Amino acid sequence: MDRDESEQRLFLRQVLADGAARLGAEPTGEPVFGWRDRTIGALAIRRGEAVWLRATGEHREWTGDRMWTGNQDAAALTGVAKPTVLARSEWEEPPVVLAAEVMTLAPEPVCSSTPELRKELDLPDAWWEQLADSLARIEAQPSARVSYSEKNFAYCLHVRFGPWVDLDVSLTWATSHCDLHWANLTAPGLTILDWETWGRAPQGIDAATLYCHSLLVPKTARKVYEVFRDTLDTPAGKLAQLSVIDHLLSRAADGEHPDLVLPLHRLADQLLNRRPEGDHPCI
Repeated sequence: MDRDESEQRLFLRQVLADGAARLGAEPTGEPVFGWRDRTIGALAIRRGEAVWLRATGEHREWTGDRMWTGNQDAAALTGVAKPTVLARSEWEEPPVVLAAEVMTLAPEPVCSSTPELRKELDLPDAWWEQLADSLARIEAQPSARVSYSEKNFAYCLHVRFGPWVDLDVSLTWATSHCDLHWANLTAPGLTILDWETWGRAPQGIDAATLYCHSLLVPKTARKVYEVFRDTLDTPAGKLAQLSVIDHLLSRAADGEHPDLVLPLHRLADQLLNRRPEGDHPCI
């Protein structure tokens, strides 16, 4: 353990230990911290089997958010390779509510240690076919969970792109993963990880998310576009891409993935016809 570790990480380590005791699990690996240290996870043994132990804490007023039970709620989705929540425990230590869950392990490693892809991947055609089929299966299943509100979707696009963006486009809302980047996909066998934020969103948001997270690796970015061209190369698909661009640029303003900023702006310029037509900006 780092002696200079932040108070948040020390807090999460204790939540993980408490959660392990409540769920009868024994952590066996060094913990991994989630985005902005919201969560903590580690390999563990429970009832003689290897599992993934995950824990988090949140103020009571935020526990009604879709993210709080996302992994557990994903059990409602069928026909998709994803971890299964085996057990979950919640307890209070005012002013926060704490939660821990154990999940089945994905049998394959993640495609990337970072959400944005930074090296070429040699993925078989069957992998891409399974991914496309999985997204179609997810979209076909109804859900009351809402990940994107129609009002906020349009508002963010208007604020970011102003008069350049045409919002008079017919959109279809469909069930989506809503965080489909390379650190949430495994290979060579496909498992889709991290179902915290899934719910209804503009159709095409998953393909757009994966494409935008691929821009640093031209070959893979072109493959993503090829596989999902029927979705991305439509007015609604272009709005989905612009929405993801807005989201990632907001993250970049806080110092995340700075090398994606230029490719994202180039893609936005093309989608908005602010520069001559050409190849997609996979640089």
